[in-house]
Amino acid sequence: MEIKGSKQLYHKLFFIYTAILVCAISALVIFFLNSTRNRFLEQSLSYTEMMSESAVSYLEDTSDIAEYIHEDLYNSGMELNDALHYMTDEPDVYLQHRLDTYIANKTREYKGIEHFFQDAFQAYGGLNRITLFSYGRDEITEYTRDGKSYRRAGDAEFKKCLETGCLVEEDSFAYLKEIRDPSTMQVKGCMILRFKSKKFESIRQYYSRAELIVYHEAGTAVYDSSQENEISAIVEAEGQGTLEDLLGAYVEQAQRGEYHIVSYLEKKRAAAIPLSIVVMFVVVGIAVMALGQLFVRYHLQQLAKRLNRILDGMTKVMDGDLDIRIPTDKNGDELDVIAQYFNEMCVRLDGHIKKQYLAEIEQKNAEMDALQSQINPHFLYNTLEAVRMKAICNGDREVGKMLYSLAVTFRAQIKEADIITLAQELHYCKKYMELFEFRYQNQFQASVECPEEYLKTPIIKFVLQPVIENYFIHGIRLKERDNFVRITVEKDDGYRIIVEDNGRGMPKEAIAKKNRELEHETMEKHSSIGIANVNRRLKAVYGKEYGIRLEAREGGGLRVILRFKPDGEGVV
Repeated sequence: MEIKGSKQLYHKLFFIYTAILVCAISALVIFFLNSTRNRFLEQSLSYTEMMSESAVSYLEDTSDIAEYIHEDLYNSGMELNDALHYMTDEPDVYLQHRLDTYIANKTREYKGIEHFFQDAFQAYGGLNRITLFSYGRDEITEYTRDGKSYRRAGDAEFKKCLETGCLVEEDSFAYLKEIRDPSTMQVKGCMILRFKSKKFESIRQYYSRAELIVYHEAGTAVYDSSQENEISAIVEAEGQGTLEDLLGAYVEQAQRGEYHIVSYLEKKRAAAIPLSIVVMFVVVGIAVMALGQLFVRYHLQQLAKRLNRILDGMTKVMDGDLDIRIPTDKNGDELDVIAQYFNEMCVRLDGHIKKQYLAEIEQKNAEMDALQSQINPHFLYNTLEAVRMKAICNGDREVGKMLYSLAVTFRAQIKEADIITLAQELHYCKKYMELFEFRYQNQFQASVECPEEYLKTPIIKFVLQPVIENYFIHGIRLKERDNFVRITVEKDDGYRIIVEDNGRGMPKEAIAKKNRELEHETMEKHSSIGIANVNRRLKAVYGKEYGIRLEAREGGGLRVILRFKPDGEGVV
């Protein structure tokens, strides 16, 4: 026998531990990457919602400012009166009105519309321009933050924007407030308050991963951070509820007055993890793996040293040196126990040899041969029962179950009559298969299907066990975990017991050859002895037309069909 060195175990364990370490760390890295991706997605969606809320808040603020300025104008009698005269009077008449009002005012103070607008500009930093338009005189006057004003006639483009209500310009958006004469409630003109749209850019930059679109309901863009969208397509998609499909993104929508806010985050960018974080996870994973490898290597080297000491000691004992002693570490594990037992064995063996125990062994061997000739199946059965009860008392129920199954098989051989019921035969077969279920745990399943009315059918005993044994010797696929054996009982011209499996099966030519050998009882004795024996017994008891036949199973495997007829001629 080849003496194998401990390096074989060392390399085997090293590769196993390395594979486990790689799988575990890879799984952890993937888990943390997925968790980080989900966290980034949640954070990005939250930022998108917050950006939409910020844009809505800015629109609400500007809308409120426009409303406050409009109300303040009506609360300021001199400024409102000045604005009405400005929009309805000719320039010289308007100037005369201002002069007369100034002279009539005892405080010699005149506050006109220019003063009112300058106060508004100072109070509200987001206010960009104010435009007065006189409906009667068709005249536009624009006021800027630097105190300047520009008067011009109303053009067609301005009037068109006024009709549609879309007063959006490149750098601003506006609110229109009509000005009425309080005494007659007639509309004399309107005041257009323009606010900076640049504020939306600062909002978008604060939430840099998402994009922001603000547009007027007439289809004019106030702000588009990507500069790549067609507002008309967005308006149409928003109306049809297909905006997410159009943009390929997670979308937040809102509306304040005539302005719509769309904040969106492209799905391909939503869960994107920065490269630096991915690199960090990979580097940490490699570092942990390297440390784990160092630990595994050190541990296995220590284990290999201890195994080498044991192997060296065994080699010296094989050479006849019984004075060798293996030093035991203080780990208290199985290797220490083996070393201690080995040392004790050497001490005792040396003592026995010195007492000429070899001669005694020869005598004992002779006596043992005599005793062994007296052992019979009853002794084996009783011994198995004693061992089973000892295993149960020691708490090892699994071993107890295995011994019980084996004991049932022995008992059936030594105690049962030659003819038993089909229920008994199936019971013994199940107990036999249970032994293999313990051996091939989680790799093998067995099932037995028999109608209740067939259970009392008489049959010669032990016709199924050799068939099942043949499957476990030749058919089971040890590398697979879906092995099964199914036993079913059917009634035809007599009875059929079908044993089918999903094992390695046989070629069609081999099946045909086996069936010819079974039919003519010419099967070679060294091949499938159990099946040939069962076939001969069935034919001898129930007739030549009965026995065993093999078939290929669909999907792979083999079907073994056992045919018998209890009521037929020849039943014992």
